[in-house]
Amino acid sequence: MNLRYILSLFFAATCSLNVQAAGDRWFDVEVLVFKRNVDVKDNSEQLDQNNVYLKQRDRLEVIKANPATSCLAGEPCLHQQNPVRLTDAQMVQGGHRLKRLNGTRLNEQLNRLNNHQLFTPLLHTAWRMPIQSKQNALPIHLFAGKNYALAMEQTGLSSAPSSTDKAQSDESLDVLAALQKKEILQDLYEIDGNLLIYVERYLHIDSQLIVRTETEKAVSSPLSVRAPETKAIEQDGVVQIVNQEPVQRNVRTEKVITETLFDQSTRLRSGEIHYFDHPLFGMIIQIRKIR
Repeated sequence: MNLRYILSLFFAATCSLNVQAAGDRWFDVEVLVFKRNVDVKDNSEQLDQNNVYLKQRDRLEVIKANPATSCLAGEPCLHQQNPVRLTDAQMVQGGHRLKRLNGTRLNEQLNRLNNHQLFTPLLHTAWRMPIQSKQNALPIHLFAGKNYALAMEQTGLSSAPSSTDKAQSDESLDVLAALQKKEILQDLYEIDGNLLIYVERYLHIDSQLIVRTETEKAVSSPLSVRAPETKAIEQDGVVQIVNQEPVQRNVRTEKVITETLFDQSTRLRSGEIHYFDHPLFGMIIQIRKIR
């Protein structure tokens, strides 16, 4: 094989890659996540669910959270409450082609949420990315709000046993299952999950997010293990033994973390502002095509 033939193969491969890269459809994505200032127990809908989990899969990161101050080198680590955006250098190190955007356009919506007593903004971020087919696209990892795992570690909050049984039988579950089995420390953010953006003639968004909220749950326990007193009652020649007084129980409340799975798909057009609604939180998304 002569040198001219080798060079021609090299240039052909290079041109093919450049055409593929040039053919990518690039979009700016802006996301605004907020929560509703309500208690889950005050909502008329039954939101607390069993077996809430996310399947483990590769995903892209656009935000990060700094380690908590109590972390030790080489040990499982919890992270601080508020996520921050990755820098351009960190995105490049991640091996993907996401680009951080400094400018945002949903500022009017953010100001309205900040000025409304019923809502609290949790996350506002924007990035540029090539959007691929559903088969090739990777989801974006989104998380925001309080990290309840920190409170559980410090004050003994308990997590509602929503996915323990499922976790023991399915090894493909996400790290939430490992936390509930007490194997490792794991963050428990108010909003945590995946946002899959892909194009198949139209833009599509598949959002699968775990929504967590802190509430109080009534728990009853017996005051005494002694048997209740009984007495005999005779009626129509038949003697019946009945309890004279029931066993007394002590009712108390404890704080728990409830979990709800938000799983919603939608089709949208480039440039339009789309709103994802939920009784406990909301998400505003705009995807703008780069021309």
